[in-house]
Amino acid sequence: MRLPGVMLLVLGIATAAPARAEFEAGYAHVDEIDGEISHALVGSWTRPIERWNDYDVHSEVVGGWIMGRSDFPHPDDDDIFFAGAGLRKYFGGFFLGAGVVVLDHKNTLLSSTGQFVTSMGYGRKHWVIAFRHISNANTAGNNDGENLLSLSYRW
Repeated sequence: MRLPGVMLLVLGIATAAPARAEFEAGYAHVDEIDGEISHALVGSWTRPIERWNDYDVHSEVVGGWIMGRSDFPHPDDDDIFFAGAGLRKYFGGFFLGAGVVVLDHKNTLLSSTGQFVTSMGYGRKHWVIAFRHISNANTAGNNDGENLLSLSYRW
């Protein structure tokens, strides 16, 4: 099953989410590399972890699409799809997060299909602004990673 199929499966499971679960969908500006920026679409499904209610920790399922940089050589001009899971720790409206994601293929910026994702952000009512960094921490060759600054709508 290709990654977009997996993402549809995750979305289907998430639609049967418990009442306290939240969805986020948004646009991300992806960092500039060699004079060219990229864009992404990101989505998350978060819900509180009951046994960690006192600590305000939530589980997160994340997915997205990073658009290729058209002036870059192959494979950096290809779109990349990713999906993964992690945890978020909230401090009022602020949060920190960490997890793992799987890519549908690698390129020179993301040198393996397995990556770590770290995030921090702030949410208020229906809006969330977040910064995410996707990288394998050079565990599988040189890996610059990608930085995403996103604005999402939450419901």
